[in-house]
Amino acid sequence: MAGGNVMDSMMGIFYEQSSRLIGELRTDFSNYHDEEKYGQDLIQEVFRVVHTLKADAAMMLFDGIAYISKKFENLLYCFRNGPKVIEDTKRFDNVLCEYMNYVEMELTKIPSGKVMKEPPEHIAKDIDDYIVKLKKQYKLAESNLMRESNISDSQKKARQIYYIPGNMVSAVTEKKSDKKEAEIQTAELYKNDTESKNGVIVIKKSEVSKIRLAVAELDKIVKKLHSGDLVNEDFIKEIGEVQKELSCVTDKLTKGDFSVVAKKMELLVDEMSETLHKNIRLSVKGEECMIDKTKRDKISSALIHLIRNAADHGIEDLETREKFGKSPMGLIKLEFSQTGDNIKITVEDDGAGISSEKVLSAARKAGVIKDEKKEYSRQDIMNLLLINGVSTTNVPNDYSGRGVGMDVMNHNIKELGGTLNITSEEGFGTKIEITV
Repeated sequence: MAGGNVMDSMMGIFYEQSSRLIGELRTDFSNYHDEEKYGQDLIQEVFRVVHTLKADAAMMLFDGIAYISKKFENLLYCFRNGPKVIEDTKRFDNVLCEYMNYVEMELTKIPSGKVMKEPPEHIAKDIDDYIVKLKKQYKLAESNLMRESNISDSQKKARQIYYIPGNMVSAVTEKKSDKKEAEIQTAELYKNDTESKNGVIVIKKSEVSKIRLAVAELDKIVKKLHSGDLVNEDFIKEIGEVQKELSCVTDKLTKGDFSVVAKKMELLVDEMSETLHKNIRLSVKGEECMIDKTKRDKISSALIHLIRNAADHGIEDLETREKFGKSPMGLIKLEFSQTGDNIKITVEDDGAGISSEKVLSAARKAGVIKDEKKEYSRQDIMNLLLINGVSTTNVPNDYSGRGVGMDVMNHNIKELGGTLNITSEEGFGTKIEITV
């Protein structure tokens, strides 16, 4: 049953993050609802949310949400490559509301394990019809849109470990022993992690008793103050002890380490190794660093994009690695470290590195470079990757290629007041450092 526990725990994170994203999207959308035309601000905000939902749902094996999110991405891609504005706001409102309502409906089914397996074809048809109209109206090329291939059977098989509702565990095929061990370890990690449901912290009984004791001590202190008793060193020491106890309990409720995130990334790399037919190992250090759990969730979302990019874009196939004298086993390093109040997260791979020419070409194609005569430093070129629409991948797939993943990651880190730095040496690998 350990596998069921870890899936329920991972699903808790997915449920909470996805619900928050849809809620934020509804709020943002309401701010634009009365406008005659929708501009790039709304388009990019919707793109970020849909892209993140697609990626997370695909990883958790919710193919209905992933499928319809990919469809919606294609619709938004039309507005990025075509008119840049949405003129038929009524039609867009209808399909966006259909999409949000569907995702919300599926999320409410998660606790019972009754999430729809088949994609909602009526919504898919509405989106497809809209895309056909836009392609004709603005003469958009088919190559500009992502291929609408269904997730292959091999990919489903590779990903089926990610979530199984408790009442469906008996129907699951046995997995390889190393994956089962990863599930068991992750389940143990989650046992000590404070749960959160619908934004409300669920407090364990052991923590409740500590809080009650601390509150009782505070009551005594307040009574002493009201009675006019002399405030002496013992009294000040007593206040300090209560404050320390409350601080300790608060930290346990609101902070957590990165162990859960690390195990999640290990499962992701394992999945991608099978799907992409690459030999990839993930090395993790410093997962014991503590951080606010809300921040940890956003960092986890950013790391999904970074690990995917490293495995998909960075690590070469076996033949290419052997050609350049590299180890057949690609390596991705994930390291967490803490200095004072700052947390530093490093993702480094020993893959192909980033081609400056490819980035500049992609930036020109996306219309980002305005001054062709300007000379760009290596760091300037790396920073271009953080602009939406800039992608060095020629053929988009289920993992990447839309030029939105890095933008989403950068957006999440900025929301946390953090910074990031990209360094890369062509032929030797890429390092991305995040500080929050």
